[in-house]
Amino acid sequence: MRPNGALAGSRPAREVGWLSALEERVAALEPRAVLVPMLVLQWLTLVAFVLVVRHNGWVFYQGGDETFYYSDAWSIAHGHIPESEIGFAWSYLLSPVALVAGSNFFSALPALIVLQTVVLMPVALFCVYGIAARIGGRLLGYLAAALWVLGPYAAIPLWDHRYHPKYVEQFLPQALGLTGLADYASMVCVLCAAYLCMRVLDEGAWVDGALAGVAAGFAIAIKPANALFLAGPLLAFAAARRFRSGAVFGAAIAPALAALALWKLKGLGHLPFLTPAPKALAAGAGAFGAGDLPLGLVVNRYFHFDWWRMHRNYLELREFFWSTRLLQWLPLAGFLAAARRSWPKALLLAGWMGAFVLVKGSSNQASVESGILLRLFLPGFPPFLVFTALIPLLLPTVGPRLWQRFPVRTRAIRWRAPWVLGTVAVFAAIPVALFLALPPLRAHAVVKYFDENVVVPVDDGFAVHVGRGGGGELVRWNPPASAAGTHVFYRVYRSRPTVQAPDPTLPSGREGIRCLPLTTYGRAGAVDCRVEMTYLGSTRAHSFVDKPPAGPWTYRIGLASNWLNDTSLGDVVLFSGPGRLSRFH
Repeated sequence: MRPNGALAGSRPAREVGWLSALEERVAALEPRAVLVPMLVLQWLTLVAFVLVVRHNGWVFYQGGDETFYYSDAWSIAHGHIPESEIGFAWSYLLSPVALVAGSNFFSALPALIVLQTVVLMPVALFCVYGIAARIGGRLLGYLAAALWVLGPYAAIPLWDHRYHPKYVEQFLPQALGLTGLADYASMVCVLCAAYLCMRVLDEGAWVDGALAGVAAGFAIAIKPANALFLAGPLLAFAAARRFRSGAVFGAAIAPALAALALWKLKGLGHLPFLTPAPKALAAGAGAFGAGDLPLGLVVNRYFHFDWWRMHRNYLELREFFWSTRLLQWLPLAGFLAAARRSWPKALLLAGWMGAFVLVKGSSNQASVESGILLRLFLPGFPPFLVFTALIPLLLPTVGPRLWQRFPVRTRAIRWRAPWVLGTVAVFAAIPVALFLALPPLRAHAVVKYFDENVVVPVDDGFAVHVGRGGGGELVRWNPPASAAGTHVFYRVYRSRPTVQAPDPTLPSGREGIRCLPLTTYGRAGAVDCRVEMTYLGSTRAHSFVDKPPAGPWTYRIGLASNWLNDTSLGDVVLFSGPGRLSRFH
């Protein structure tokens, strides 16, 4: 009996020995030995996604705002500040691409996608790993990285079938960096700032705090709403009593905010955060009483909470998602797990995520049903995922062993390192100098087209010729090249050479474009030009036959495309120069 008992007792011993050996091997692995294969897996899953989702060459579902970012990039590339309705940072990064690719957004789109998927995607993966690993150890960092890679696809079955087109075809391309929008780059900058803040909490180095501030400031310069992220560092630094590092962090944000202020002041003629929009004042919507705040501080525009809208979004989420209880329980359990390890780090994640939930979740500009809320909330998703990966820390004996057995290996950052100096120059110093030097745009090189709510370049090199042919007036054009595999079409517009404005105080429109006087709203910024023409039709050909009434006419062509290659959908991304038809036709 004793030999049998000894044999039975040896099995647990062998199992423990095998697990210990496996643990030793995993503990000895360098993070890059795990993260590089995960990055390759992420690229492979991205390729698989591209093969199955509907798209038109390089064009995936965009959302419309891509025209704002690229038009601003094109204007910066040619030495001017346009009417700056959005942040500058993404357009600033794209300006070298626009300088090479030209005015056609579709020709630049491959470079934009490669920039996001080849450069920014690895940065995001490593930051997610680093944030989780600095709380729960390397093993949970690997788990967070795996969730980051596979989570977007694993969530597909959790959505109601009615919501699949919005999640798969509209949201995922934006969440994976397959568009010209700034949301993905914005999220990556916030991730960099969060990771560097984790380093500050661990080591307190001023260099880490400075780089975290540069990243956070640039994220705000991409989308000012990313200032919501600052709730996390504020809570974390206060809880950890890292006041000196917090001061360095705040000071390092200042250059990006200064550049953003210059961008807004020169482009709009005012600072939106300090004063109401002059256009709203001109319309009578911005009157102030005697008791209002000094300088007309407009905070409600950026940080507005609407409980009714929040409740509506919750009901819509409950309608389309498998379980809202799961979405509530995971971050709560993850917060408790992170707090067991470090209260300041738990507060960093909670403040970051909570600010986005409260403000974006109650925004009247977005809803779950429309799909817009998911895109606006994109910078708030990483802490949710990290909280999920940290839940094993709640296990009584396993939790402490995870971060004790798999500690993070860290290296100090030297402020004299070339990459540190280059980062500060590109993301902090150069934007300030650039926008100090650049003048506001004074020509109609960038215009608004209100029928499609877009802002697009006008390229006179995109020439239009009008003459007799085809039984009428033949309008011909030679369009700029688009990316290979992307099918485009053209929208034809017509107007009189000169059109009087309905308001006699406004100037006449000339050749289909009306530019308002610089002081129309009391403050001079970049010129405000709008396309005011009659839409005639769409064609995939490079010509169009029109039979206009007598008199002179001006024609312009709008270059357009969309993810479904449907001529009834999509937005114009570029207007041609004028094609003129004399009165004696």
